[in-house]
Amino acid sequence: MAMTFDATLKDMGRQSPHGFLTAFDRPPTVPVKPLNVDLSTVTSAADLVLGLGEPLKEIVHIDFQSGAAAWKHADLMVYNALLYAHYHVAVHTIVLLLRPEAAHANLNGVIDYAPRPGSGSMHFSYQVVRVWEVPAEELLAAGPGVAPLAMLGRLPEGQSLEDGLAAVAQQLVARLKKEVPPEQVKALLTDALLLTGLRVRRDVAARIFRGVRAMHESDTYLMILDEGAEKALKEMILLHGEAQVGAPEESVKAQLNGVKDLERLKRMGLKTREAVSWQEILDTP
Repeated sequence: MAMTFDATLKDMGRQSPHGFLTAFDRPPTVPVKPLNVDLSTVTSAADLVLGLGEPLKEIVHIDFQSGAAAWKHADLMVYNALLYAHYHVAVHTIVLLLRPEAAHANLNGVIDYAPRPGSGSMHFSYQVVRVWEVPAEELLAAGPGVAPLAMLGRLPEGQSLEDGLAAVAQQLVARLKKEVPPEQVKALLTDALLLTGLRVRRDVAARIFRGVRAMHESDTYLMILDEGAEKALKEMILLHGEAQVGAPEESVKAQLNGVKDLERLKRMGLKTREAVSWQEILDTP
């Protein structure tokens, strides 16, 4: 089942593939582009798949994990093998653990077994990044498309959690407003607000961003709250709806994406508890 913040982080990665590689792998020296993976077994689960080179020379698969999953390591091995079989180039796998709750003991960076010693074995290794151990200032200094992840990074000692996050939010807003177009600022701050909700309650996250001085210069803050709520509600509907009635088709996602009424989205979220089809959820008035 997809985790709630998949869509947010996938969007960030597709918008800033160079930034994600620079922050979590190495700065690319060849052209980079997100790959539209057409493997049905991979599409619904692989989070971010980036192709390096023209023609394609290498693939980096980045997976985002916010909760403990005992067999996630096996999924990573499957995605790696399927991508290699489809594209015939080397595949490097990175899993970003977004918070300590995601650090299952099985996600130790390696799968190694030999059911018939001397007659075949399996060795698969992958990179594990514990985002809460990465200094927030390093993430703030990364590409603008990566910077919202600073809200999940390691904070300086000697401050309360809320005060530390408020200081990071202040720096994040100042940097984005200086370096990226206004419409991109709004999108990235919406992502930052949602990600902060992985670390503190949503009302606390809202209070943190409400306290940023630069947010009071316009109606940007209110727009971010509205867009953050809309995005979170839609992701919640997709998550709970999949558990109730099965994975949504692209047409369902497109229809849901067109709904802007927050109150209706809340009612649709409640409907996921008892619905027997996606159409019943979409038909919620």
